[in-house]
Amino acid sequence: MTQHTKENLNIQPYFDMEAVMALLQETRLGGQVLEDMVNTFERWCKELNSLSIKTEKGEYLAIWLNESVETEVDEVWEKDRERAFRLNCVGQSLIMNAVYQVMPEIETAGCAPCPPPNSAIEDALVAENIPYKDGEPTLSRRFSVLTSMPFRGACDICFLSEDCPKANGQSDAFHSVELPGHN
Repeated sequence: MTQHTKENLNIQPYFDMEAVMALLQETRLGGQVLEDMVNTFERWCKELNSLSIKTEKGEYLAIWLNESVETEVDEVWEKDRERAFRLNCVGQSLIMNAVYQVMPEIETAGCAPCPPPNSAIEDALVAENIPYKDGEPTLSRRFSVLTSMPFRGACDICFLSEDCPKANGQSDAFHSVELPGHN
């Protein structure tokens, strides 16, 4: 097992109404619906984990919500799929808002590129109890992001770009190139 160091990051996400509305693909929400979403967001902020992880292979940002959030969304899904969809969007928004606070360039680029898996980060993720999901290069938590630090580019350096609609021209998303000195 390889060695790693970590730093807990103190992030205070804010409820980004515009981002949530875009994820929901809505233009209007009722007052009670909005209140439920804001209350859920505030409650889930306590379930947020954020680490800077350094290994001999590089430095990474890992941000995720605890499994209890996934369980809550799944339980709501069984009763009220519309509300569960809204809660899913709240979780996604919370994660991305946290990522943007650490690396604002990601918001501009529109992508937090997935780093190529390697044994050093895999060992660190296992030690931090957020392993890769079933041998995939994505984290085991549904609401999570793992990306390289500092920002070096978006789609063009992403390990998942071959399968990503954004990177394959199926989206109007921003495309970047790897920044000089970061290859």
